[in-house]
Amino acid sequence: MSSRCPRGRNDTAMTDLSLARKEPSAAEARRDLVLRAAQRVFEEKGLDGASIRLIAKAAGCTTGSIYPYFTGREEIYAELLSRSLDDYERFLTSRIVRGASPSLRFEAALSAHFEFYDKRRSDMSLALYLFNGLKPQGLTPQLDVRLNVQLGAIQAIFATCVRELTGATGREVDDEVGAHLAMLFGLLVLHHTRRTRVLRTDARVLLRRHIRQSLSRLQGGPGSA
Repeated sequence: MSSRCPRGRNDTAMTDLSLARKEPSAAEARRDLVLRAAQRVFEEKGLDGASIRLIAKAAGCTTGSIYPYFTGREEIYAELLSRSLDDYERFLTSRIVRGASPSLRFEAALSAHFEFYDKRRSDMSLALYLFNGLKPQGLTPQLDVRLNVQLGAIQAIFATCVRELTGATGREVDDEVGAHLAMLFGLLVLHHTRRTRVLRTDARVLLRRHIRQSLSRLQGGPGSA
């Protein structure tokens, strides 16, 4: 006679519950696999040149196996960008909170931006829509809304640093934040494309000079006019 106990109703329920708990993690692993493959495809082909077929090939799966997770390439692209912006905001905030004064928090914000995108070049490409040169890529209105909320939160962090440092408000703050982000992204593009070598300079030296001159100007020091 077999000593194996028959499975009762509770055993079946426990097994079903265990499977249910395992399913999300397996699904998430497959989803992450698709995202990693998609990032490589976007870097090589751009959003216009990418397709679900190419992403599936890079991920080693069928096109049909992607659609349960994403409706199309635009949604994949938006998910990658959204995750990148989340990482960026956490990194930015972690550096700013260490500053004991408005000037140190301002310096930390600019330095953190450069450091993050210096180490994560593909994330900068996502942030700038550089996968197809400098051509901007629009997504669906729904996806754009989600990403614009994240971008707005990041801009608000920089705006707070500027307000604390200068006491400025409104459009003046927006213009100041825009000028710094434009300078930082421009510097990073030169850095990543190694054009700073042609100019016989170093991106970090230029960053430090920009921060020093900006603090002097914004705090009303010499050359602030």
